[in-house]
Amino acid sequence: MSSTIDARPAAPAQAALFRRLRLQLFRNGLRVALENGRVRLVTMIATSAVVAAFTFAVSLYLFNQLRVNNIPFKGAIVEALFELLFFTLGTMLIFSTGIILYASLFTSPEARFLLCSPARADQIFATKFQAAVTFSSWGFVILGVPIFVAYGLMSGVPWYFYPLLPLYLLGYVILPGSVSAAGCLLLVRYMPRNRKQFFALVGLVVAAGLLFWGYRILVGFRRSLVSSGRELDDLIGQFDLLRSGFSPSHWMTRGVMAAARGDLAAALVPLAQVWSNGLLCFLGAAWVAGRVYRTAYDRLSAFGRDKKVYKTSPLDRLMEALVFYLDRRTRVLVVKDFRTFRRDPTQWAVLAIFGVLMLIGASNFRQYYSADLGIMDKYAISLMNLSGTAVLLCAGLSRFVFPLISLEGRKFWILGLTPVSRDQILWGKFAFAATGSLVVAEALILTSDALLGLPLEGLALHAAAVAVAALGLSALNVGLGAYLPTFRETDPSKIVVGFGGTVNMVTGLAFLVAVIGVMVVPFHVAQLAKGATAGAAKINPWVYAGIPVGLVLGAAAVVLPLRAGAKSLREMEF
Repeated sequence: MSSTIDARPAAPAQAALFRRLRLQLFRNGLRVALENGRVRLVTMIATSAVVAAFTFAVSLYLFNQLRVNNIPFKGAIVEALFELLFFTLGTMLIFSTGIILYASLFTSPEARFLLCSPARADQIFATKFQAAVTFSSWGFVILGVPIFVAYGLMSGVPWYFYPLLPLYLLGYVILPGSVSAAGCLLLVRYMPRNRKQFFALVGLVVAAGLLFWGYRILVGFRRSLVSSGRELDDLIGQFDLLRSGFSPSHWMTRGVMAAARGDLAAALVPLAQVWSNGLLCFLGAAWVAGRVYRTAYDRLSAFGRDKKVYKTSPLDRLMEALVFYLDRRTRVLVVKDFRTFRRDPTQWAVLAIFGVLMLIGASNFRQYYSADLGIMDKYAISLMNLSGTAVLLCAGLSRFVFPLISLEGRKFWILGLTPVSRDQILWGKFAFAATGSLVVAEALILTSDALLGLPLEGLALHAAAVAVAALGLSALNVGLGAYLPTFRETDPSKIVVGFGGTVNMVTGLAFLVAVIGVMVVPFHVAQLAKGATAGAAKINPWVYAGIPVGLVLGAAAVVLPLRAGAKSLREMEF
């Protein structure tokens, strides 16, 4: 007679255990941050405060334009704007949570350790889900709260609008995060073994969607040229899909607008919808995790043991062609770094998501402007696009380029056997970072500015500012990465949040503020003043005086860090 003994604790005991674990991890992280990482903690808080203050100021200006043009704060136009805002932020949360959760569930050593323990799969998932949603929704809260606070101040909402606001935002992040988590697990578990065919099919679907979106933009633009006074109806009609009663963005908009109008009962019903559906989706995602997570992890690990075929990709040849100005040996190093980048979906996926959303937003803002509503000034929107692209560029380079030298540390002896000097290695990494950031940033900015209808001088000014920012940030990340390396760490995320990464991020943000402030802001302020006075204000030539100053700052940001990094790298012993 034999019996099977289940060594795993009961589900309630495991739930309590993981709750204590999350609480202890939070306490330990906070204590370490206060004791050893005060500079990093203060930098994160200060950066978030600056972003929130900038968002609040821009939102206050745009809502003031509504008041100037006698647009009702609680009418259909504002509802349409909020529908688009919640839909866009929800889409960003779906992708960002999925990317972070994939890395946490399938690539982290901690997940491997927990799966080897008696821990239940759904409890492991819940722990990782909480961390992923918290990390991905931080930007959502930083951007969302200032916008609605500015709206409340300008429109005169009742007092309970403000305490209901964080409840709406916190409840909303659970819903797209749960959908993303379930989709991530199911995709890893049931994705066909022939990944090339699968991704080719996905690419065709995305391309078809983009073509359809471009066709609608073209048709809408042609219609706006021949219509007479019907632009507003066309604009409101663009949001019919988002206004469906099954759309979470519609629940959010309906509740926020009801609270703004002073109807508390009507505001609480959508709030209950958001929270109940979000929690239901989370339970569904946890149920999926309990049944497919271990199988998906095993399946992904089995894929990793397949024989790999190393061959040159067309993207590698394209990257090598872009750095044609380098010698053959340095080009090989550039292609090596590019392969590392393209094989990491957490890097290029975020960039692709941001680019698509920015282009969608720019096309919608163009519709507002062509409709002659007077509430979305193209100069204010283009400045926001430029600032957002610059901040994304700073974060992306800090995440990927800054750790490159540190990650080469333990394998530097291999590079030492190649006929390449250390200065060539450094310049190769700078060429890789500068070329990639220039191509991506210039494409995003010029495309969005063209959609907004920015004049030629605005396009040229933005192109010059982006070039200075891209070159300067690339040199800062490469130079400081060589000057302040961390060879003991193999995790790039830990290198980024260390002392050197914090110094690099602060320096990069300060550089961006200086360049954009002296090169771009005077021009936009002059154009906004001209628009506010109906063309009476003239553009002073002194608004262009900051361009040579920005060029000098860019040159200093390229030369000084690279010189210091090259000297430090030559003196290192491995």
